[in-house]
Amino acid sequence: MNCIEYFLIFSFLSITLAGQNAPDPVNIGESNLNPSAITDRNVTPEISIPLKRSTEQETIARAGENLRSSDVGKRVGAAKLLGKYRSSLSSHMLIGALDDASPLVRRAVMVSLAEHASYGFVVYERPLVEKIYSKLADPDVEVRREVSTMIPRLISGMMRSGMEIVQINGRKVYRSIPATMRPDLFQVTQNAFLDEDAIVRQNILKYYSYLRVPLSVSTLEKLLMDEDIGVLLAALSRVTSNASQPIIVSQVKKLSMHKEKGIRLKVVSVARDANRYNPGYRSILREMTGDSDQEVLSMAAVELARFGERVPAEVVEKIKLFLLGVDGMTTQVTTILYAISALGVDGVGVYRALTEHSSSQMRSISWQRYISLSEGWNDSSLWIPGLTDRDKKVRNAVLNSVRGRNNSLSEGELSKLVGSQYADVRIFAAQCLLNANMEAVGSLGFDLLIDEDTIVRSTTIRALSTRKVPGWIKVMSRSLLDSDYVIQRAAMDGLLEDREKGIPALIQYIIKNPQTRISNLASNELRKLGVQL
Repeated sequence: MNCIEYFLIFSFLSITLAGQNAPDPVNIGESNLNPSAITDRNVTPEISIPLKRSTEQETIARAGENLRSSDVGKRVGAAKLLGKYRSSLSSHMLIGALDDASPLVRRAVMVSLAEHASYGFVVYERPLVEKIYSKLADPDVEVRREVSTMIPRLISGMMRSGMEIVQINGRKVYRSIPATMRPDLFQVTQNAFLDEDAIVRQNILKYYSYLRVPLSVSTLEKLLMDEDIGVLLAALSRVTSNASQPIIVSQVKKLSMHKEKGIRLKVVSVARDANRYNPGYRSILREMTGDSDQEVLSMAAVELARFGERVPAEVVEKIKLFLLGVDGMTTQVTTILYAISALGVDGVGVYRALTEHSSSQMRSISWQRYISLSEGWNDSSLWIPGLTDRDKKVRNAVLNSVRGRNNSLSEGELSKLVGSQYADVRIFAAQCLLNANMEAVGSLGFDLLIDEDTIVRSTTIRALSTRKVPGWIKVMSRSLLDSDYVIQRAAMDGLLEDREKGIPALIQYIIKNPQTRISNLASNELRKLGVQL
């Protein structure tokens, strides 16, 4: 009899004995009797006795007794019931029933233990955890599935390092013991990689990093030939552990032609990551640029481009056609879209075509990349069309790409911006006045000064004051009379920058309008400059 069984028996006896105390006798007073029944000795009086509610300990003890019943149904019910009571005792009882002859009972036990764990009541005692994990070799598939899903919760208790005392030169020394898996459980784990059930195989591969056990080349090879798609995907994620092995390269190459598109896409990412271990993976990517599916082809091509390889023109064209045909931004589409930059000059045409895509997100990214890759900020004819886009985010992408890059526009180009229906474009036009020729400033500045948008007008006022266009003092002075404080502030700031003409004009305004908000602010600013009114 092992320590677990001793513990369980002791627990059962303690709880059972504690519940065997005789209850107090019930005192039935005359007031509880029916008066008519007193005269009739043959009638038993009706007595109401309240039912006693079982305590949690009593319920657990009763479930423990039922776990030893000869009736399978009772044992199953007891195992399920104990799942509702999260305590050390109930967990120990459940673990003690893991060797039940009935698979139905063992299933119920594992479900209850999983329920405990899901609520944060995890078993940490190593012998108990090892007992649970050993059921990864249970004859019943449902039990094995349940154990395999619990691996992340089990492994911390099973793989904890410890301490031991050793004698060194006659002295006791504490030495750490590395975390290791029991030899028999190690073999159980190795067998589980090739379990007959696909879900068990998937879970073992999924939680492989938790287990700290090697995945042999032969085992991985078999898994890469699995018929289950989920297992194949999980196995491909573990290729890097043996990526340098020629047999693994060969199996990955076979999977690059798999009928399932999802498998081939996974192969692309695996070949990309494993390329540093074996040059054969790059050859796989080259062959996949001829894939029948445009998405797979595109993913393989851009990964090659990231390695510095030149992608054939016909493949680049297929990438463009694929992206033009997609409806939205999936993970793969986003990856391909950004990776087009790796195509260099060949990618410029792709980005230019995508600036007319139906997706605004696609257009935004494409405009940014197109302007950057082509250095298009130097050629306004390339990016001005982007400012006609109906989506503000797209226009902002264009503006952010060219703003501050010495945007010297011709009068005709500037006129297009001034006439835009979008305020953000007209604001940019006002900013461009800072670099435009003086004739353009004079002819177009007035249109912007009467714009319906406050920011357009204020930006124009600041530009005109900076350029000192003819008549700018008069423009600033009139703007001080505007009803919009933002306009007044822009005019004030412009006048403050010029001591010779601007400040005298501002002082004149203050004298004439001493009570206005802008006059008070202007007076304070003048005092900071040492100007006394």
